[in-house]
Amino acid sequence: MFIDSNLEFCDAASAALDTGDGITKLGNHKDVHPLTGDNATVDLSGGEPIYLVIEVTTAFVGSGASYKLDLTTSTETALSGGTTKNIYTTGTLTIGNFTVGKRFIASLPNEDYHRYLGIRGTATGANVTAGAINAFITKDVTNWTSTNTRVNV
Repeated sequence: MFIDSNLEFCDAASAALDTGDGITKLGNHKDVHPLTGDNATVDLSGGEPIYLVIEVTTAFVGSGASYKLDLTTSTETALSGGTTKNIYTTGTLTIGNFTVGKRFIASLPNEDYHRYLGIRGTATGANVTAGAINAFITKDVTNWTSTNTRVNV
C-alpha cells in the first residue's frame, strides 16, 4: 500500500524542543478548506472511516520531560493563534513512552474542521533533545506496514 504524500503530515519530523516547556508545529499542515464554500463540515473520508497514524521513528530523549502529540485544526498555518482545537491527543506521557516503533492510531471524526490541519508537539518539564515521528492519514490502517520504500509487498 502506498502512503499518499498529500495525507502525510510528518516524515521523520523532529520533535525536539529546547525551550523546556513549549508547543511546536511538527512537519507540514494540510489545507482542508482550499475553497470557501457553504458547508463548514469537512468529510475527509468520503463517508468511510479514516485513521490518523503517528509512529515514533527516533526515540524521544529528555530527562524528566513529558510530551504530548496533538492533531490540531486551526484558522492559522502555524496551528496556533486564531481559532484552534485539538481533534486527537496522545495525552501527556513521560518521554519513556515515545520509543522507536510506538504507534498511536485514532479514528478521525467527521466534524467542523478549521482551514488547516496538522500535528503539534508539547513538551513539559525539561528539554526534549531528540525524537522524531511519522504522521499521516490512511483509510486502511490494519494493512499498513512501515517499510523502507513505504510499499507493502
